[in-house]
Parts: sequence; C-alpha cells; structure tokens
Amino acid sequence: MKSKIVTILLAASIFFCIPNKARAESKYLGVPVDLYAHFGVAYALQTVAYGIAKKDLNLNKEDSLIISGLIVFAGGVFWGTIISGKYDTNHVLANSLGQAASIGTVLHFDF
Repeated sequence: MKSKIVTILLAASIFFCIPNKARAESKYLGVPVDLYAHFGVAYALQTVAYGIAKKDLNLNKEDSLIISGLIVFAGGVFWGTIISGKYDTNHVLANSLGQAASIGTVLHFDF
C-alpha cells in the first residue's frame, strides 16, 4: 500500500515540474540547449517509469522496458503535438536518444 501511495505522489509531482513558456535559444557545441533538456528529461522519465513498472507493478524486465518506453515516447509526442502545438522532429529524436541511453543504463547495470 505504501509503495502505491509513493507511486501516485511521484506521478502527480511531475506536473509541478512542467515549466511555463521556458525558452532556451542559445546553442552549446552547435546544438540548441533545449535538445539537451529533452534528452535529460526523457532519460529521467524513462528510468523512473521503468522502476515503477518493475518494482510497483511487478513486471519482468522486458515488459517493464516496453511499457515504460511506449508511455514516455507517447507522452513526448503528445506534449510536442497537442500541448505545445507544433511537432518537431529534433525534439522527438532527442527524447528517443534519452530513452535509449536510459535503456542502455538499465541493461548495463542489470536493474
């Protein structure tokens, strides 16, 4: 019961982390800074979603990776198309690379 409450609170707290009209217009190493943010947020969300699926929902590793990957990818596309009103391939690519890095970390360290 305690782990389900923690899971619900963690999921609800994500909405408090959503910035309002954040802008990142500078570049670092020729890449817009907001793409680094997309990579990092996707990495974090993928890792947390995997942990929730594996520990709280008691799924095996493969199912946890698939479910968490689909949820985070769909959330990123939903956010990009519905919430912000524009679809950007570079943002989806940065999100996907963040998810891939998270999956690589999970597989490497055998969580």
